[in-house]
Amino acid sequence: MIKGQLEPIFLRTFPSSFKTLEVVSFRSGSVINTIDLNFVSPLAPNNTQIASTLINTASSVSGFDIEGNSINVNGISSSGVSQKMSLVTASCLVLLSWLLSSQQ
Repeated sequence: MIKGQLEPIFLRTFPSSFKTLEVVSFRSGSVINTIDLNFVSPLAPNNTQIASTLINTASSVSGFDIEGNSINVNGISSSGVSQKMSLVTASCLVLLSWLLSSQQ
């Protein structure tokens, strides 16, 4: 469900750089998930652009909630976001540094 709803959004938002989205894990909390996003390295968006895409998407997804102030991209939190959601907290961990270093 997560992949089916978020992957098209990343494809639309970053059409020349987005490659894949993979749901890696779920853990306790209000159900926190980790996803890996893969981009073409020279065109990869920065952490802020990725977090903003998830925050802007929060109101259009169904079946799960994205809590904007709980998004974490490469260890950087999206603190200061006033979006309030309930039930499910989505957390995004993107391995861009791995992707960039593996393509050199």
